[in-house]
Amino acid sequence: MTVKNTTSTWGWPARVLHWVMAVMIIGLVGMGTYISNFETDLVRQFQLIQDHKSFGFAVFVLALLRVAWRFANRDTPGLPADMPSWQVRASHASHYLLYALIFIMPLSGWLMSTASPLNDPNAYPVQVKNMVFGLFEMPDPFPTGSKSISDVFHVIHSIAGKFLAFILVVHTAAALKHHFVDKDTILKRMTFG
Repeated sequence: MTVKNTTSTWGWPARVLHWVMAVMIIGLVGMGTYISNFETDLVRQFQLIQDHKSFGFAVFVLALLRVAWRFANRDTPGLPADMPSWQVRASHASHYLLYALIFIMPLSGWLMSTASPLNDPNAYPVQVKNMVFGLFEMPDPFPTGSKSISDVFHVIHSIAGKFLAFILVVHTAAALKHHFVDKDTILKRMTFG
């Protein structure tokens, strides 16, 4: 397995970033859904939200690394020559949307959290800090909080999460279709093929 991408396969850094991010993003979508709809214990919910924020930050950093690696490695595997043009367009559109959502999700989550009135030191003696794995605090652009701003970013985060879940299902289904129906190398070149 090569380090750099080629015109026939992805290099191992691209593959590792793809799969690590895939696992983390699927976990975060599941975790966010669980926190929002099923967890009723406020203490446990708070702990899960802190973990959700930390892993969201990690995905954001990995996404930056992935984009940087992609720009440093201009060669990429092409799509099959016999692939219909509508599928080529759909593939490109879904990848651009997927990348956009991968950045929108952590940014909207961070802004939603920092805009929360719970961060206002004058209103609450114990502030909810945006800590990353307990190691460092993320910047707070809204030190006194604003419920209206937090609500806007909550809506963005929620809608983007639903779109992200949908695009992930489409992306996975397309990869499996290429592997099992079309029997091409689309999935193999992102795994061990």
